[in-house]
Amino acid sequence: MESENLTIGKALKFARHDFLNELQLMLLYIDLGKMPEARRTLLEATERMRNISMLEKLRLPKTEIWLSTFEWRHTVFTKKLQSSIIAGNRAANDEKIADYLEQLIVIVEQAVDPMDEYIIHITVKATEDQWSIQLTVEGALTGTPAMPQTDGEFEVNGVLQEKEWTFTVSGR
Repeated sequence: MESENLTIGKALKFARHDFLNELQLMLLYIDLGKMPEARRTLLEATERMRNISMLEKLRLPKTEIWLSTFEWRHTVFTKKLQSSIIAGNRAANDEKIADYLEQLIVIVEQAVDPMDEYIIHITVKATEDQWSIQLTVEGALTGTPAMPQTDGEFEVNGVLQEKEWTFTVSGR
């Protein structure tokens, strides 16, 4: 699976498409008189947008773009994002973090079965002086993916279990 080169135009196209799909689903539920489902869909969409908007506080713009556009470039995964971020100054090299995350996902993609379904839970947490990005891939992986090396500017650890791989990138 190859990561597509994502332009601003393509990102806007994907965002519009996703937004229209959510609106159409809400309208369908309203037309069918299923107000609880329409409300749930609206609240889920609002929560997704809140989590994406909060990424700006991370103050790592390349990493923010990588996280925000993940599901458009890595279509084998269904993304679930949670974020709890307090703005602060980050000492880590933003470009190196985004590049590392991309290398890691490319390695994981090589260990997935394209016929299976995979969910990736991404949890981004930050205080004024520390941050972490945890990715948990749910689904059977073939082999044992090797994590790429880092130059030590940020910490990385991973745990591979039978049907779940969790890795965390963190720093100051």
